[in-house]
Amino acid sequence: MENQVEFVDINGNDSSVGCGKTVEVPVILRESQIKRKFEITLSVDFNQVDKLVEWFVSVQDQKNKSISVSPMDKKDLTVEVELGEAESRKVVFSITTPKGGYIGDLATFSISVKSEDGILSVTKLFKLTLAPIIIAMKTTVGNELPVSVDLERKSNRDMEERRMNDPNAINEVLSILSPYEVKGYVFAEVMHPDRVSFIAKGIKGFKGVVAGSIDIEEIAHYLVPKPAVSGLELGAFVELIDGPFKGEKAKIMSIDSNKEEVTVQLVESMVPIPVTVKAEAIRMLDVK
Repeated sequence: MENQVEFVDINGNDSSVGCGKTVEVPVILRESQIKRKFEITLSVDFNQVDKLVEWFVSVQDQKNKSISVSPMDKKDLTVEVELGEAESRKVVFSITTPKGGYIGDLATFSISVKSEDGILSVTKLFKLTLAPIIIAMKTTVGNELPVSVDLERKSNRDMEERRMNDPNAINEVLSILSPYEVKGYVFAEVMHPDRVSFIAKGIKGFKGVVAGSIDIEEIAHYLVPKPAVSGLELGAFVELIDGPFKGEKAKIMSIDSNKEEVTVQLVESMVPIPVTVKAEAIRMLDVK
């Protein structure tokens, strides 16, 4: 007798996914020793804030089928497959998450496969949880920080307006990252990427949202603060931007990495004066 697990692979796994994304779940029926019919059924149960928010499910086979499902309208999607002797078949279910879901909304999917003769059957459960994603936004070079500040202000106002009708509404922009080293781009953690362009409309320097999402690993190095003395060199010319000598030009004479301090010598002083300041209190000058 054929093994009840080995006759099929159901490649659905628990995962966190953003709104408006599509997850493909292949179901692979392996070679059968005899001609046999199978019924593959996908069903779903929900735990989400808004019971009217719909997910979309489709299946790719000889007769493509597509349905929408929600807590208020739960339906099963079934496809029948007939395997000949020593034949294999792949059926792919596509699950598209809702654009208007809430953080933590959960859909538990069940895919069951059973043979018409009742000898073979298997069921697999997997969960998809809605989670924020990271996007990149284009800006004009030099306006990265102003765009970030204006976007935060406008997203806060947008949230306050939406809460008048929906007390569960959260800020569409959960966090913003504008690394000094990155020119012309700003990163944001968002739940509904399609709404960011609407919120950012009219912000000076905003040039649009880049399609797709970004893995946190790609920008993780920007999240670790660099030592304030990073990039400073002995003999480099700097400008003091804080303290009693603010605006004065100076030359770096020594660097204390442990204390993150530098000792500089004022270059325009009649008498050479060594001054020790925090590394944050100076700005490198471009000397050509």
